[in-house]
Amino acid sequence: MTRMSIRDAWSILKSDFVAADVYAAVMMTLYAIMAVVCHNSIVGSVSVVWTNVLIMTLIAASIVLVRLTGSAAVTFVRYFYVVPIIYMMYDQTHLFVPVVNPHLYDNVLIAADRALFGQDPTVWLSHFANPFLTEFLQICYFLFYFMPVSHAIELWMRGETEKVIHFARMMAFMFFISYVLYFLLPAVGPRFTLHDFALTNTELPGIWFTETLRSIVNIGGGVIVGTADPASVVNRDCMPSGHTMLTMVNIILAFQNRSRLRYVFLLLGTGLIFATVYLRYHYVVDLIAGAMLVIVCMPLEIHVDKFIRRLARK
Repeated sequence: MTRMSIRDAWSILKSDFVAADVYAAVMMTLYAIMAVVCHNSIVGSVSVVWTNVLIMTLIAASIVLVRLTGSAAVTFVRYFYVVPIIYMMYDQTHLFVPVVNPHLYDNVLIAADRALFGQDPTVWLSHFANPFLTEFLQICYFLFYFMPVSHAIELWMRGETEKVIHFARMMAFMFFISYVLYFLLPAVGPRFTLHDFALTNTELPGIWFTETLRSIVNIGGGVIVGTADPASVVNRDCMPSGHTMLTMVNIILAFQNRSRLRYVFLLLGTGLIFATVYLRYHYVVDLIAGAMLVIVCMPLEIHVDKFIRRLARK
């Protein structure tokens, strides 16, 4: 009986998984292996391994439970689990980046910007800083995660499950691609290298919410309030610009899906991409790299999805 149950569960997993499940499993397996290999250098390496094993087990359980129960709540969890997983993998990425590649490449990115523009774009933009513009752009930047989530929820509420699945797998693929690429050229960004981070609120003041939102973003990026040397602890996630990549993907898919919010995403997303430089989070070359990756990786993901499905049928 137990053997049959296991076989039945495996049959359900094999037939009902989607590419986003594979992408998440690959990332969690990769980081679990890295935690074992780098256990002497990673704080909480054992926790990483067991957390990832537990999450993968829960994902598998959700796939089986959807088939067995047909529950709308379980189905929602099954397709929206990628939201917390994406952020969990982001946090784990930055446990490993300083260990795998301890060097910073801000000087390379600064040189690239100067070669393209003849100056530092963030320094040039600082001459045009305006509190109202800063307020708007900080809000745009803060909405980075909320925009794709609201897009997915809209699709779900419209009953378009296949579009939810397509959206989730595309976003997961792009997020995870950006995480892997952070290992190649770790960088902390111009707010630490070209500007005095401690003077950010003075040099780029907003109106009402800027400082609060900026502090939340800082905490999400690894900078705790009162840290003596924030540049030494901040996440090294400038190249490529994941904000540019995922915002562009969200806008493109919003128009493909005829989302009611597509023009809102276009306005706020354009502001967000501009904000990455104006607010000193990124060099312009980070954005260029992100945009190029969108052009390459969106079509690539479609082929990867087809390849995974072919393997599953064998």
